Amino acid sequence: MTQKAFKVLSFGIVLLLASCSKNVKPSTYYSPNFKDGGVDRHDGLGFEIPVKYAIDVFYFNESPKQSYEVIESISISGEVPLENNQTVNGKMLNRGNHQTKKQEILSQLVEKATEMGASALMDVKYQVYSTQYANGYTFSGKAIRYVLK
Repeated sequence: MTQKAFKVLSFGIVLLLASCSKNVKPSTYYSPNFKDGGVDRHDGLGFEIPVKYAIDVFYFNESPKQSYEVIESISISGEVPLENNQTVNGKMLNRGNHQTKKQEILSQLVEKATEMGASALMDVKYQVYSTQYANGYTFSGKAIRYVLK
């Protein structure tokens, strides 16, 4: 009787451990994107980056392999009042923008660079700040044009 109870208990423990391992995520900047194919990058911008843009986009210290010239540094900034669900008893629970808003702003930055005739956008950075009444953000980057040498 005790052997049967031990087997059932050990089987339960194995099952519990196996179910916990499904929630473990690899510690990498890349994760597979089964919907679009390829991979999603997680660069510390706080959101997943879409697979394709109309122009090349390089983040932080990445740079293109081709020769290039800088057209202009561009940025988009804004400030949004805090919503009721962001604070409780005068303490801030959530700060920054939602992922979809960040992607929308990055798309605007890419569109702005495209209108300037840029081949790529490099050194893309996202900064966020919070005050007592608002969240502020700045997306910045350099519009560049590929050149032949």
